[in-house]
Amino acid sequence: MKYSFIPFLILSILPLSAQEGGIEANKKLRATVQKWISVMKETQKKQKDWKEQKQILLDSKDSLQSESKQLETEILAAFDREKKLDTQSLEKKEEKKSYDDAREALREGLNDLDAKVSAVIPLLPETLTKEGKVEKAIADHKGFVIRNDKDKISLNARLTAMITILIEAEKFNQVVTPFDSSTAEIGGQKLLLDGIYFGLAMGFAADQSGKVAIQMKPGPDGWTKTEISDPETITKVRELIDVGKGAGEVRLVDLPLEISK
Repeated sequence: MKYSFIPFLILSILPLSAQEGGIEANKKLRATVQKWISVMKETQKKQKDWKEQKQILLDSKDSLQSESKQLETEILAAFDREKKLDTQSLEKKEEKKSYDDAREALREGLNDLDAKVSAVIPLLPETLTKEGKVEKAIADHKGFVIRNDKDKISLNARLTAMITILIEAEKFNQVVTPFDSSTAEIGGQKLLLDGIYFGLAMGFAADQSGKVAIQMKPGPDGWTKTEISDPETITKVRELIDVGKGAGEVRLVDLPLEISK
């Protein structure tokens, strides 16, 4: 306990001027210490702030690096997709060009077929040309032929008309087809006849009484009708028609007539 009083005793015996100087020095020292403490606190705060900012920066850096890698991956994937799309686009362009070339070749081919199909139409008998779909196909085809802008006509429409005509003609040519109510001018009179076609090769017609008969043959200008004058042949034609229509007994009927080739 006695040692705690020593500084006080020492200071008390010092001269007054010395005491005043010591007090001033002590104030300066205290101010210096306080300033140093303040600086240290500020420095520590700055250091703490820097550490926090540094950590934020490091975290940001890691995040940016991760994003950078992700973006790099996405960019590479995009380049790869673009390359594939370019390849597919090129393939599609080549495919389209091939299709366009084939379509133009087909169009040229149809231009050549126009005349051939048109030449078939006169060979079709009236019984066939009056059927709904055949009549429409013929009308469509004739309308297409006379047009000067064939490149604007649907290829499918042109093909449909041609194919319908040819298919129906082929089907007709493979069967025997009876018909009724056909008119023909014979001896200055119009007569109502019925008859039978043997495909597209030839046909016969006669009145119900069996007194008048005609032979029909196809040609470039249509079917020609030739009157049969021989009474025996007229009778056989009537018998032939009856057999073909199922109205008579099945039997062999021979006709001394040439079949059109």
